[in-house]
Amino acid sequence: MKEKLKLAKTNYLIAVFLILVSLSILYWFLTKQQEAESQELTEEYMELTTKDSESILDRAKFITKRDGQVDIAVLGSSVTRGKGATAEQPVWGTRVEQRLNQYEEINAKVWNRGYNGYSTTDLLVQEKITETIESKPDIVIFELCLINNNRFPQNDLSLTKEELIGIMNRFQENLPNTLVILTTANPTIYNDIYLDNGTLTYDQYNDEVSAFVQKQGWNFIDIYSLMSRKIANSNHSLEYYLDDAVHPNGEGYNLWYTLLDERLSKPLSDLK
Repeated sequence: MKEKLKLAKTNYLIAVFLILVSLSILYWFLTKQQEAESQELTEEYMELTTKDSESILDRAKFITKRDGQVDIAVLGSSVTRGKGATAEQPVWGTRVEQRLNQYEEINAKVWNRGYNGYSTTDLLVQEKITETIESKPDIVIFELCLINNNRFPQNDLSLTKEELIGIMNRFQENLPNTLVILTTANPTIYNDIYLDNGTLTYDQYNDEVSAFVQKQGWNFIDIYSLMSRKIANSNHSLEYYLDDAVHPNGEGYNLWYTLLDERLSKPLSDLK
């Protein structure tokens, strides 16, 4: 009797083991099949779109259709994090998420990767680029941290350019199918002031980096210039849009978002 029970128990364990193995093989097969189908859809989409035709909205709709959700990482400094924003007028990344989710064809999640006081050097040294890559976002909107690159002390312009090339190379190598968009930040009261023995003003620093980025052919939105022109043509001073000397307030973030919103449906070649 004991031998029969022992044999039955052994057979039961073998059966359970075989079922688990079968389920594991089935899961592996289905996962590989899904990955292959996803890659095939991505390749077809890439073949049908170009920088002159594709928009941010197009990419968000495609990813949502393919995966059920488009994951967007907004990367940068405290003006990406949202210092100075309010509950009623949140930071631009939050507003972009809210706007995208108003479209029936889009299910968007924005992951805020803004870090207070960070420069491009800090993003690299503190492994924030690595963390962003490991999160495998579908879209990255990279605020270039030029407010901080311009001070504490001012990063040499050649170093900033070198770091941007390194960051973009890492994105392109590790996230080849991810849409990466670079953007400058808001104007500050230090636009025309030399800080910390710097050789360039914030305005000049932005001009130099913007020209460099465009020369590389990277997707680019020059928020600094766009906001500066809007404010100059408004009935308000720059201070009206700032919470302090540097960070936007709710009105400032709302203006930043509005300029982004105007470009969600524009071709990537015409974002700036």
